[in-house]
Amino acid sequence: IVRRLWRGEAVAFPDGTGKEVATSILPRPIQADLPIWVTVAGNPETFAEAGRAGANVLTHLLGQSLEELTEKVAVYRRARAEAGHAGPGSVVLMLHTLVGDDVESVRELAREPMKHYLRTAVGLIRDAAWSFPTFKQQTTQSDGSFELDRLSPEDLDIVLDHAFARYFETSGLFGDLDSAWRMLEQVV
Repeated sequence: IVRRLWRGEAVAFPDGTGKEVATSILPRPIQADLPIWVTVAGNPETFAEAGRAGANVLTHLLGQSLEELTEKVAVYRRARAEAGHAGPGSVVLMLHTLVGDDVESVRELAREPMKHYLRTAVGLIRDAAWSFPTFKQQTTQSDGSFELDRLSPEDLDIVLDHAFARYFETSGLFGDLDSAWRMLEQVV
C-alpha cells in the first residue's frame, strides 16, 4: 500500500463513519520508487519474503556464519527473481568495527564494550550460551524460552567471554589492518 501511494495511486481507506475515501499523498515524492529495506536477523524465510516483496536486506553476522549468510542471500535472490523483480536487490551487511595497530590491543579495547552490548541483546548470544550444555540447561525455561537471569554472575561472564571471542574472530572488522582486510575479502 505504501508503494502504491508513493507511486501516486489513490488508495481507499475507511473514514470515521466507515465510508471508503480515496487517499493519496502530496507533495509527490521526488524518487519514482520507494526503496524498502527489511532488517533480517537470520531466518531464511524472512530473506525469501524480502526477495518476494522486492525489498532490500540489512543483516549482520550475529548468530550466523558467512557460509550460512551466503546461502540465505542465495535464497533471497532466488525468491526475488521468481517474483519477477528486476536485478539482484541489495544486501547490506552491518559489521561492528574497531581497527588498530595490533590485534591484541584492539581485542582488549573492544572486550568490555562488546560484552556490555551482548549482555543487553540476550537473543544475540543465545547460540553462544547454548553451545555449553550446562548453560543451556540452566538458561532454558519450562516453556523452552531462553533466560540469562538464571545464570550466576560468574557463569554469565563466561558466556559473554565466549560470545565476545566468537564475535571478535568471525563477525566483525576487528584487529589490525591485515585482519580487517582478510574479513573484507571474505565478505565481498
